[in-house]
Amino acid sequence: MRVEDLPEPRPGPGEVRVRAEAIGVGVPDMLMRSGRYNWIPPFPFAPGNELAGTVDAVGDGVTRFSVGDRVFVSARELPQRGGGYAEAIVVPAAAPFALPDGVSAEQAVTLGNYQLGWLLLNYAAKPSAGQTLLIHAAAGGAGGALVELAKRQGMTVYGIAGGPEKARYVSDLGADAVIDRSTQDIGDRVAELSEGRGVDFIYDSVAGPRFADDFKMLAAMGMVVLFGYIAGQPDPNIYTPMRAALGKSVGLRLFSIHVLDDRPDIRRGAMEEAIAALVAGEIAPRIHARLKLEEAAEAHRLLEGGSVTGKVVLLP
Repeated sequence: MRVEDLPEPRPGPGEVRVRAEAIGVGVPDMLMRSGRYNWIPPFPFAPGNELAGTVDAVGDGVTRFSVGDRVFVSARELPQRGGGYAEAIVVPAAAPFALPDGVSAEQAVTLGNYQLGWLLLNYAAKPSAGQTLLIHAAAGGAGGALVELAKRQGMTVYGIAGGPEKARYVSDLGADAVIDRSTQDIGDRVAELSEGRGVDFIYDSVAGPRFADDFKMLAAMGMVVLFGYIAGQPDPNIYTPMRAALGKSVGLRLFSIHVLDDRPDIRRGAMEEAIAALVAGEIAPRIHARLKLEEAAEAHRLLEGGSVTGKVVLLP
């Protein structure tokens, strides 16, 4: 990545320009940069899928927003991903979300994780209040959002984290129990916590070579929801470990938010749910670090280092 000065973009008909106040850094940005994302924009491109700021110019025919309105832009609402690592961005006027009073730009750029979390709990699968969830990478952005939202919906949550600092972080988020994978055996601890029953749902964004272990930790009729591959792709032979748990009738759901690329009603509705939860004080986004926009490469190194708890934010 490199920093370049380009002519300031101007909105055309039906477009608005948003002056950035905060920019979110996330795993999809790193996947784009490293060429491991299925929806990479045409080169050259700016990474960045989360930007919050103020509308400072509007194109002809725009009535939805006015200059001075505070908004959040998610690249999930744009014709292509990326574009957010910039001082200003031009987007279709239908794309941004209005930010209520009291919601800061830094808080806003965390909302994509809560949107995904809401969908994981209410669309990809539908656990009920009182059921038990096991969440891998619970100290990460998406994992932490899942912990908060699942507790908000009355579920029992066990979070997996690596190291005592991350374990404390997940506990502070409200998890009922935290499993420190650096010192504890995950399967043994789940068996202890569930009194041998197993958990109803496992949310896994890690995958990798240990993915098959998930099926051993499910309760009867339990389900694994796989939505990421932080540790790499799992063994393609998924059926064998599922068949080993045949007596429990376990299930697997592979989920990507891209399934909603043509369903803005559901996708945008999930974001509105996240905004409402933030306004109501039901979620409390954490900011791990603030860096300058020109330090985007360092932000990626920080995120890849594995020590981040909360959101990394770039400030223009």
